[in-house]
Formats: sequence, C-alpha cells, structure tokens
Amino acid sequence: MFYCAKSYVVVLALLFLASCSRVDLYFAKQEYQKALSNNQPKEIVNALTVLAELAPETYQVKLNKTQSALEQFEKAKAYISENNFYLAFNLAHDSYRAFPAKESKEALLQSGVKIRYLLDSQTSISRSFRLLPKSIDNVIRQYENKPVTEWDLIELNSLIEQLGASAKDISSTLKLIERKDSAILPPEINAWISALKRQELMINNIQEYIVNLALFESANVLEKLNSKLTQDSINLLALVREELAEETMRPNFARAIEEYQPYFDLNENLALASSPFGNNRHASWYEGWHSVEINVLKPKKAFAKYPETFNQRTRRLGRFNKKTIAPDLKQGYTSLSSFITNHQAVYSLVAKLKKDRMLLNYSKPST
Repeated sequence: MFYCAKSYVVVLALLFLASCSRVDLYFAKQEYQKALSNNQPKEIVNALTVLAELAPETYQVKLNKTQSALEQFEKAKAYISENNFYLAFNLAHDSYRAFPAKESKEALLQSGVKIRYLLDSQTSISRSFRLLPKSIDNVIRQYENKPVTEWDLIELNSLIEQLGASAKDISSTLKLIERKDSAILPPEINAWISALKRQELMINNIQEYIVNLALFESANVLEKLNSKLTQDSINLLALVREELAEETMRPNFARAIEEYQPYFDLNENLALASSPFGNNRHASWYEGWHSVEINVLKPKKAFAKYPETFNQRTRRLGRFNKKTIAPDLKQGYTSLSSFITNHQAVYSLVAKLKKDRMLLNYSKPST
C-alpha cells in the first residue's frame, strides 16, 4: 500500500514538471517571437538560448546558426571601420543570409557598394575573353608561317579589331578599379588586378607582334628597293643632268611602287584596324612608318638629294627589319575558365555579389 502511494507521488511530480516545462516553453516561444518582431539580434539569441535548454533537439541548431551570424556581423562592422570592405562584405553576406537582421543588411550594403565594381567588371572581362580566338597560339603560327602578301586582309582586319576590342575591355575594367574608394586591398584582389594588367599587356603584345611581322617583311622589301633605286639614280646622275636623270628614273619608281603595292595596302589596313580612334583614323605607329615608305618610293625633295639621303632611309628602315620576339601567352590567360579558376577567392565574392544584386541596386545604406 505504501509502495503504491509512493509511485502515485512520483507520477504526480513528473506530470507537474512536464506541465511546468510546457508552460516555460510556451513563454519562451512568446519571447522569441517578440524578439523576432523587434528584429533585435541579441534578444533573439537570449530567447533561443532558453529555448535550446528547454527543447535542444528543435532549437540548438538554430541557436548555433544565429550566434554565428551575430559574430560574423560584429566582425563585419569592425572591418568596415578599418575600410576593409572585402572581408566585411564576405562576413556581412554570410551573416545576412544565415539570419536576415536589419544590422547585417546594413553592413552588407555599406561594404557591398564599395566592392560592387567586382560585379560590374564581369561583363567587360567576359566579353574580352569571348573576343579572343580559341586557339590564339595556332593563329599566331599561321601568320608567322605565311608570307604577308598571302594574308587574308578580311580575316586579318577582323583579328586585329577583335584583339583591340578585347584589350579595350580589360582597360575599361582597370579604369573602373582605379575609381574605387577602398582603402585596403587584400592579397587576392591585388593578384586579380595584376593578372588583368598582364592580360591587357599580353593582348596588346599579340596585336603588336602581328603588325611587326608585316612591317618586318615590308621593311626587307623596301631595303632592296631602296638600294636598287639609289644605285640606279647614282648611275644616271653620273651620266646626264639632273632633269633628264629624274625623267629617266620615273618608270623605275613606278615599277617599284607597283611591286610594293600589296605591302602598302596591307600596312594601311593594319593601321586602320589597330587604331583605337576609329573613324578611318590610322594607328599612331603608321605616320612614322608611312613616311619611310614615301621617302623610298615617292621622294619629294630634289632628285639629286635622293642618293644623298640613302643612309638616312636605311637607318630608319633598320628600326623595322629586326624580328620581334613572339608574345608570351603564359603571361596572361587564353580562356575565361582558367582565369576564374586561378582567382577563386575573387569569384567567390562575385557570386555573393550576384546574390545580393537586387539589394545593392534598390537599397541604400544609411550614412
């Protein structure tokens, strides 16, 4: 009889404790909902701490996640105060996505607007890589192994224009970066910027190399014509007066111009295609080069002076008749995928910026 009474007391005690736990859990949930509605992270953590003690299987994971988000937000605030917007955004994004508190959103916006150029630059960078030929090394070898008079001018113009546009896209990205107002650049961003500068240099070197291949072969032809026309002029001037010598040499110059005409056309095409100005304007290198062509084939000074200026023409041609070194394609990247692979830290930020694009576009951080 005594044993039954004791068991009855234990049962009552357990029921009482269970009832109290349910009551405590009810009020704890009420506090949690209140903290959520007020959007107060610290109050939410406090409420979740109580709930995790009462019902750990339901609330412990949520508590851990919220505490981590709060810690990330506090670190993000500290980085913002140090003008380290890259680390700040990384933490603020993770904090806001784990727990969308007003404060973490504010930190996300404050840091995100400072580094959104990483997102804005992607269009130009992607287009730059699309403009590059898929097998640029094979393209370069094709031009190296074929006489310039056999080059297809339409294909050549297209290639040179594509290279120019590709380099211009990288250049516009670098100018966008220069306008940023971030005080601290982490190593990953510095490495990314350095890679973009090398990429621009590589593309410009490819374009310059193809132009120089044409000028090298053209200069060799001009050297031979320069020597022959000069020697013929010397021989005639030694026999007859200047006017008659000049008259006699005119067919020689006409034949030389006809022989050289494909090179005239090639180099002018290259000058127009490689010009950054457009509107049928020549590239900056063309004026100096074309004056050499004219001095050899269409002299404007007194004819007697033509042999005397032979050495001057030869020296000027000597600047172009040296083979240039082929561009180092390892200096940059030939595909966007390899560029992204080598700068994963930056593109991790870009991915987060893409997720937050709408927030950054339509929300403004408080000042």
